[in-house]
Amino acid sequence: MFAYKFFLSLFKLNSWKKLCNKIRKNKDAEEISYEIEHCLKCGQIIEMKENFKFLQNFIDTIPTPIFYKDENGVYKNCNIAFTEFVGFTKEEIIRHTSYDINPKEFAEVYYKADNELIKNKGKQTYETEIKHRDGSIRDVIFNKAVITNEKEEVKGIVGSIIDITERKKDQKRINKLLKIKEAMLEISYSVMGVNDIKELFDLILQKAIDSIENANIGAVLILDNNENLKIAASRGYEIEESKKFSIKLKESIVWFKTKGNIDKAIVINDIDKMSEIKFLATNQNLKIKSIMSAPIVIDSKLYGFINIDSNQTNVFDDIDLEIMEYIRNQVQISISKYELYEEIFYLSRYDKLTNVYNRSYFEDLLDKYIHKPTKYKEKFSLVVFDLNGLKFINDKYGHLAGDELIKSFAKNLSESIRSSDILVRLGGDEFVGVFFKTNSKSLIKKFDELIENFKNNQIVFEGNNIICSFSYGIAEFPKDSNDYKELIKIADKRMYEYKQGSKNNEI
Repeated sequence: MFAYKFFLSLFKLNSWKKLCNKIRKNKDAEEISYEIEHCLKCGQIIEMKENFKFLQNFIDTIPTPIFYKDENGVYKNCNIAFTEFVGFTKEEIIRHTSYDINPKEFAEVYYKADNELIKNKGKQTYETEIKHRDGSIRDVIFNKAVITNEKEEVKGIVGSIIDITERKKDQKRINKLLKIKEAMLEISYSVMGVNDIKELFDLILQKAIDSIENANIGAVLILDNNENLKIAASRGYEIEESKKFSIKLKESIVWFKTKGNIDKAIVINDIDKMSEIKFLATNQNLKIKSIMSAPIVIDSKLYGFINIDSNQTNVFDDIDLEIMEYIRNQVQISISKYELYEEIFYLSRYDKLTNVYNRSYFEDLLDKYIHKPTKYKEKFSLVVFDLNGLKFINDKYGHLAGDELIKSFAKNLSESIRSSDILVRLGGDEFVGVFFKTNSKSLIKKFDELIENFKNNQIVFEGNNIICSFSYGIAEFPKDSNDYKELIKIADKRMYEYKQGSKNNEI
């Protein structure tokens, strides 16, 4: 600004010197008047040019894209930030319209908004999209205002552009995360209430599909002991095909895309190029074009995958991938929690070694039955079993051999009774069975056949042949007693009588 004023002063000084010389030389008054006017005009033009140049430099330093259009929508000026944003030079923008530098669908939006602004005057702020110089579509806010002359006539529009793409992306991410967090929280609360793990898989899959935009198909695949992936739950696929589906892990699309480095969620968009990959038939013949797949890892071992699919190309973005990572982490927690709950539930009812009922659960079960109203009760036989020679086997072959004997007895007896009957391990080598809709004669025949089967099919443990032998005693409800403890006492007494008789026969 100092240089501008300095040079302007020099110009004025030289002009006035010439004028004074003309006056001294008695020049014509008209000519002198002309010289004065010329001097003043030149000074004003230079000052105006310098002011305009300064103003242009000023707006060019503003990082926000700024533009100016006339009342006909023709660009008259803009700053450097605007040219850099839209990817056109100033020469390509000035004296052109929005239709010349924008896709038609965007230009029509701007044209309509400009007309509305000119009609109503004042200011205008609205959110829309614009094509960026890199070819991407950005979310922006236009701030516009009309320029009027002294007669309040609209002479143009000045506007600025604020890029809100990242802000909207962050907001979209937050909204999606809140939605999926709510869904995963529901799953977490539901873990204790589901009847089986398949029901849990169904719930997980449905919540994941509902939470991810443009996802309409999916499956939960579980890895079996033979490295085969099988569908445990599915949405959008043919049900019968899903039940039969099986594929080797190393032949799966995820293995193919990751080259076996399965450690995080991935997006697969080039499905059309993978003719060698096996795909399931979908409902309504939808063609899968995009896949998100996330590994489920439990106790550092690959458990399976959760796949979210779409019939649209390139539909999943970085936010979806981030959400998929969150989903898989929550799924892993839910499955681990379910399995822990299942183990606790199992141990509350079953004996871990033999997989038959344990004593506490059995006694509670039988107590409820015995105290049912008389009209709902039916007769049953309570049988006490005791394995013969368990101490000898433990001492001679070790406790692992004794465990094999106990397991073999429980397994064979369980397979020979009906599903309505009950078998329980009281502890050690003692078992109790409750048998419905039968009698002592039929039971004796069954047990004698089982004893004979054990003789003919000996247990082989570390090269040693072991015969599983047992004694038993039967008590009838309600004939012998309608009290559980009394029934046990009677059956136990008869079992020892049977055991003693067996020993005498051996002698």
